[in-house]
Amino acid sequence: MKSKINVPTISVNDAVDRVTRFRDQLVKQVPETNIPRAVFIPISDLLAIINSYDILRADGTTINELQGVRAYFAVKESDMDLDDDITAVIVPVDKEGKDVIYKNQGNGGVGEDDDGTEIYDFTQPCPDKCDPTSPLFIE
Repeated sequence: MKSKINVPTISVNDAVDRVTRFRDQLVKQVPETNIPRAVFIPISDLLAIINSYDILRADGTTINELQGVRAYFAVKESDMDLDDDITAVIVPVDKEGKDVIYKNQGNGGVGEDDDGTEIYDFTQPCPDKCDPTSPLFIE
């Protein structure tokens, strides 16, 4: 079935091949239980980021200052009884392709007070948020 929106798609077989290659490469370096399958990204959180960068023009039209978001894979140290979950932190990306770390580009830099960052941590790792019936859930 052809996508109803104008964005690139791939076949299920190609996706399965890519996921399988990813897992096959990582299994040489990482214990099987620590290999990430996916991260779930709530659409409401993405929309909240996007909407916070809307600008209302004088003529009543709205433009958005972003071209997208970037997901950086990360390992969250959490419960010592559980494996470290691989998640992703989400960062808005401006029209020039730069990460927006601070919305108001003040003096905040690495090592300084980071309370005002635009780095979001709302992804949820799979296997907690998985669809084990998906053909992409490679075992």
